[in-house]
Amino acid sequence: MRKLAATLILTIITLLTIGYSYACKSGGVKIKPERFDIAFISVETSDNEAEIDVAVTLAEITQGGNTIEICVSNAYPGYEAQVIYIIKNEGEAPAYFNSLTIINPSPEALEITTTDHVGIWLQPDQTIKGTTIIQILKGAEENQQYQIRIIIGISFQEERPRSLGFWKKQFDANLEKKGRPQIDAETLEEYLDQITGQSRIFEFAGNQRQNLQQALSILEMPRRPTMEDNLKAQLLTLWLNEAAEWTNGYAVEGMSAEQIIEGSEEALLNDLTDKEQYEYWKNLCEEFNNIGDSG
Repeated sequence: MRKLAATLILTIITLLTIGYSYACKSGGVKIKPERFDIAFISVETSDNEAEIDVAVTLAEITQGGNTIEICVSNAYPGYEAQVIYIIKNEGEAPAYFNSLTIINPSPEALEITTTDHVGIWLQPDQTIKGTTIIQILKGAEENQQYQIRIIIGISFQEERPRSLGFWKKQFDANLEKKGRPQIDAETLEEYLDQITGQSRIFEFAGNQRQNLQQALSILEMPRRPTMEDNLKAQLLTLWLNEAAEWTNGYAVEGMSAEQIIEGSEEALLNDLTDKEQYEYWKNLCEEFNNIGDSG
């Protein structure tokens, strides 16, 4: 939890009133995740009242799931409310939390803290839970209604991993001039140089054409490939996606590209000729590589 700065801005107050149909007199919780892939899918409230029960805190999901509108009425100094919500990634791409913005037009009356989601990646179908705490200060007025907003700030991952087939086409197009490559030979060579400096399996030490041809041979595999050949082809594909920075934020079975690369190379270095071991890592590499490209 961290305290978020609450700012009193007239334009924000206007935003809270224009298009805001929710009123404290309307009870219940409404869930309307109809436009945003990343959305609040549930919200509930609680407070610290025990013997005295006069204050009311209500919350509603609005803006297609992007926003929670909160209304606190009849509150008094010492009153504390909790707004507990769940956010879900209902899209097909990972999403990165830029911010979770609290709009509080009455900082003299309300102190607000919330779960800090900034910097977290949310995978497709993944959910995350958070809590926003509202505390009433001495500056609060009697019989007043206070309105607060919680807004999700998200950026989507535009670049996605590409399949073995995609990368084969890039090398083939540059070497054989078959079609127009999306990635030029100079960039491919940069990727191979990066892989050489970091990988414990692959080394590309020739001239540009030799390096591109060596990589293409690994990706194409022999006519009757072994499971080791399959693993190396998918592993090099994953390395290329990593070098292109197309793996950030993605995961397969809870593992990042770096973790899958490390496990795959460890298996190859330890000469684990057990077909099941090679197949296990090959499948992980292949699933990761196929996240965003059908080949």
